[in-house]
Amino acid sequence: MTTKELGNIINITPRHIYNLEKSQVFSKEDKDVWVLEKVIPAYIKYKTEGGEGTNLAKSREKKEKYEAELKRLEYLKRMGQLIPIEGVAKELEDIAITVSNKLYSIPPKLKSRYQLDSKIESIIIKEIEDVLKELKDPSIYDKQAQEIAKKIELEKTLQKEMSEDESRATSSNNQGQDDK
Repeated sequence: MTTKELGNIINITPRHIYNLEKSQVFSKEDKDVWVLEKVIPAYIKYKTEGGEGTNLAKSREKKEKYEAELKRLEYLKRMGQLIPIEGVAKELEDIAITVSNKLYSIPPKLKSRYQLDSKIESIIIKEIEDVLKELKDPSIYDKQAQEIAKKIELEKTLQKEMSEDESRATSSNNQGQDDK
């Protein structure tokens, strides 16, 4: 059978047939001679066990999941439950500046109100600076972020297990009703 005839039978182009030959799905008997009894089972196996159809389906499924996630994120953003990181960073920076200014205003107020010694004022300023340095340390926030991520992952795992348990319970209930 010729390449053109084979293409007409299994509804693919000659180029696709040669590509399948190149990827060792098909093999020719001779130049432009194909044995249908060998090609058809090979093509069925290719399509059902990881050939283009399966990969295409997986790709589409993956694309649909990403699109659904993007739509979910867009919805959360519209509902005000999701804030762009740039906005959060700007807000945190503004808060940090305000807190820093307020803390630095404490020693002069205490000094004038309670007639504090300059030595005590400098001790208070040193303590404020130590606290601000500690708050600037990103490792603190990295640790907290990691802990939060672990908690979220644990919650997802628990939800998945609960969902699987529910589906097993539903499945066994349905099977029990079928037996009656």
